[in-house]
Amino acid sequence: MNAAGPRTIGDCVGFARRRLPRLEADVLTARALAVPRSDLYAFQERSVNPRFCARVAEWVERRAAGEPVAYILGEREFWGLPLRVTPDALIPRSETETLVDAALARTGPKARVADLGTGCGAVALAVAYERPGARILATDIDLACLELCRRNALRLQLAATQRGAGVHVVAADLFDGIGGEFDVIVSNPPYVATGDAHLQRGDLRFEPRLALDGGTCGLRVIERLIREAPGHLAECGWLCIEHGSTQHQAVRGLFVAAGFDAVECLPDLEQRPRATVGQKRGAPP
Repeated sequence: MNAAGPRTIGDCVGFARRRLPRLEADVLTARALAVPRSDLYAFQERSVNPRFCARVAEWVERRAAGEPVAYILGEREFWGLPLRVTPDALIPRSETETLVDAALARTGPKARVADLGTGCGAVALAVAYERPGARILATDIDLACLELCRRNALRLQLAATQRGAGVHVVAADLFDGIGGEFDVIVSNPPYVATGDAHLQRGDLRFEPRLALDGGTCGLRVIERLIREAPGHLAECGWLCIEHGSTQHQAVRGLFVAAGFDAVECLPDLEQRPRATVGQKRGAPP
């Protein structure tokens, strides 16, 4: 888009499609121009404000350099909820909905739930949306993530109410400084091995390393989480953890070693092992 003179929607669409896959090009162009995607086809001759045209060019070049679409747009839908996202937090992914399903199946109407390492709040907010009477504690070690979660909760009207239901946001490193017992503890912790080549590819290059890197074997945080969880679960409470698709056997072993019953691995939509759950043993008869 170097030629002088007025720009049209068609010019912007052509510029984007020459640099990006068609779907990404159309999504970014429509959002940058603040028009429905249907306008890209129906009104190609319509003139475009130069400021909007410049935004198309900027966004397309950022995506061409590899920056995730979610960070460019500043949002990503998860569980049907429009969530604000920033480079401070992981981008919510569809496979994490397996973790939400697992948690919801074990969360009663007025349950006490903790989401550890909440990031932008995706899991906590999905549970709050489906269980409006539940008390949900969303924690993270990163204060920028907590502020992002808090803003999402307020915007979606899922923040804690005076009666206590909804999402409470607290700074914590896993269980450090957290009191009380929970009916369900849920977490999508860092689980990528430090030397994994995927960290240097695709969207992961732009996402916070703290939220991805799980140590040499990818299990550093998961091991601690499983080991400490029984001391923070109510009798017969549940722990639900997301993990890598090749880690399910190791994670199962950690659950069993920590004394959990009913240990089960659940697949994501692509039938890859994605989340493991276990129940704290109740008091002996």
